[in-house]
Amino acid sequence: MNLSQLTNGQSAYISALSGSTQIRRHLEEMGFIQGQEVTRVWAAPPGTPIVFKMNGQRVALRRCEAKLVEVAETQAEALATAEATTEDFTIDPLTDEFIRARHCHGNCAGCPSCGPRKKHAHTDVSNTDRPITICLVGNPNCGKTAFFNAATGGHERTGNYAGVTVSSTLGHITLDGHRLRIVDLPGTYSLRAFSPEEAYVANELARGRTDVVVNVMDATNLERNLLLTLQIKAMGLPMVCVLNMYDEVEHGGSRLDVETLQERLGVPVVTTAANRGRGVKDALRAAISLHQKQNGSATPKSADSLSPTDRVLAAMRPSPYVRAKAIRACLDGIYVPAESKASRLSTLIDKVMARTAVAYLVFFALMGLIFYATFTLGAYPMDWMTAGIDWLSASLGSHLDEGWAKDLLLGGVVGGVGSVIVFLPNILILYFFISILEDSGYMARTALLADPLLRRMGLHGKSFIPMMMGFGCNVPAVMATRTIESRKSRLITMMTLPFMSCSARLPVYTVVCGAFFPSHAALVMLCLYVAGIVMAFVAAAVLSRFIHPGEESHFVMEMPPYRMPVMRGVVRHSWEKGRQYLRKMGGIILVAAVVVWALGYFPSGGDESLTPAERQEQSYLGQIGRAIEPVTSPLGCDWRMGVGIVAGVGAKELVVSTLGVLYNNPETDNAESNNAETDNAESSESHLIASMTHSGITPAAALGFLAFVLLYFPCLATIAAIKAESGRWKYAIFTAVYTTLVAYALAFVVYRLALVVM
Repeated sequence: MNLSQLTNGQSAYISALSGSTQIRRHLEEMGFIQGQEVTRVWAAPPGTPIVFKMNGQRVALRRCEAKLVEVAETQAEALATAEATTEDFTIDPLTDEFIRARHCHGNCAGCPSCGPRKKHAHTDVSNTDRPITICLVGNPNCGKTAFFNAATGGHERTGNYAGVTVSSTLGHITLDGHRLRIVDLPGTYSLRAFSPEEAYVANELARGRTDVVVNVMDATNLERNLLLTLQIKAMGLPMVCVLNMYDEVEHGGSRLDVETLQERLGVPVVTTAANRGRGVKDALRAAISLHQKQNGSATPKSADSLSPTDRVLAAMRPSPYVRAKAIRACLDGIYVPAESKASRLSTLIDKVMARTAVAYLVFFALMGLIFYATFTLGAYPMDWMTAGIDWLSASLGSHLDEGWAKDLLLGGVVGGVGSVIVFLPNILILYFFISILEDSGYMARTALLADPLLRRMGLHGKSFIPMMMGFGCNVPAVMATRTIESRKSRLITMMTLPFMSCSARLPVYTVVCGAFFPSHAALVMLCLYVAGIVMAFVAAAVLSRFIHPGEESHFVMEMPPYRMPVMRGVVRHSWEKGRQYLRKMGGIILVAAVVVWALGYFPSGGDESLTPAERQEQSYLGQIGRAIEPVTSPLGCDWRMGVGIVAGVGAKELVVSTLGVLYNNPETDNAESNNAETDNAESSESHLIASMTHSGITPAAALGFLAFVLLYFPCLATIAAIKAESGRWKYAIFTAVYTTLVAYALAFVVYRLALVVM
């Protein structure tokens, strides 16, 4: 009998694992060990993936993976099989060549053969002068980054799903006169380098640059967390164990003898509740004390002669079954777990949010709510900001003398930056809702619900999380693909992410839809987002036939319990994204707006014998626009829209700022001022929207323009991220080329069809 044959609520004991070495290893690291009791909880509406409960955690497997886990009805039967197969059948030589061949293919930039993902400054100073380096290591979703934020006062992203931290983060603090260098490493279940971020953690610990390891553990799920603890201990690194979320243990009815656990592990153990800041300083003081004892000891730090890599290998020698017996012996008689309130509540919520077909309706309803709030409710503060910018422009215009300086300030700075900054409320609202979805634990459910569909497209259920993040920004979304174990799925995901409409495209959609489809703006924008998702799926289905076509992909994912989002963290994360947006206003967008203005003003900007339209067409920018017009005209775009498309290669926000400069035409201003019959709704429109509607752009051309902006060349930062994550320029360049070709073809079709229909 295997796991797939269990019914909801039925329990059994694992007797054996089959399948490839890769999937057996991954199942073992997630707790599928011989002799372990497993209970089937529920399955997704299509019947796969299936969620199983064990060791206080819930893990989702596809039905095909569940068939690889043989089970017995009694523990005695399972243990009899386990005793007969105590050899470590999952251990392969964990050498650089193995990692290169199986995981990174020479490109992961994280394993020992490829180097670190992110270089940190290491200065050659005496041991007495250098800070104490403390590395935070722990399972995904154990509260490690919350511990880092509480310790350093940082604002790093936290979330209730695996894979929030995808690179190391560095913080410096001083505590009790000691300088501390705290490194938050990516979450990992093991040091066996199954995925790139796991390889990165193992590599960082093996480099010998860590003074103390702070092993952050989920106190509600110790049996699984202790696997990593024993591996770190076997490396011989000084370690402090932190039992995080200990408040849930106290209030949930579980019992744990912390002092006895400390004696059995032989390392300091500290209890914390990092999200409240409780016990964090005590844990750091324990790390400082341990470091001082290590330095003051007359005994050599490493009694053996093993190299760092050999110490990593030594941690892998015992079989999974032997390691599981050691963990159970460590917790025997001192740890009595109880089902937490969050777990019981999650079971009830999942009946609606994940177990039935209603879950898909709930998902689309949530997405509709987010888009409605972002585009409709966000219109009110956007109008207020637009009025403020119009007032600022009018005030400056009345106090400045005519000339190029006035034109630069009003047409370049205010017209360019102002046309983008008004969308700050929309950005804040979008990130606010995304943060709530992440912190609540719903993101993991969306990955489970999406896996049956994504698998048919050559993707992975975990691909859905980067795709959702792509609605905010494609760059962190590309980085989040590190959590996908399959290199094939990882590459396809990052190469299709540019089709997800990032927040930088939002100003373009809002301006064009507000100008040409004011009565149906929200519907048109929703269709754009849906079209981007559909194109991503189609592209993934095609790419999967050519990129590593024979590689296997598995879905093994932890389902975290639902938790109430902490509003302080949600608001702080949303504001951090807003600050990043504002920094762009004062950086690349300001510079680009001034450059675009200069190209549009010179060489004939001061020639009063020419009309404003003639001066614009004879400018350097006009010459560039006319040169590319034969390419953009089949899409219905005039030369100014073509220039905006080119400017968007650097950053999509530049599309609106460029259009804001180019359509800042005094002749249009006069036409608007002479129209005394303009109603109140039109008078509240931004200058850019009004200028575009008076420039002869048709709704059909606007649709073609929107289709092109939706799909074409991702920004340079995204291209650089794809290169960094894939390790090859060829994937980045191919992504830039094929997305642009797809965008052009679809925009042409949309424009021609719109001409017929409209």
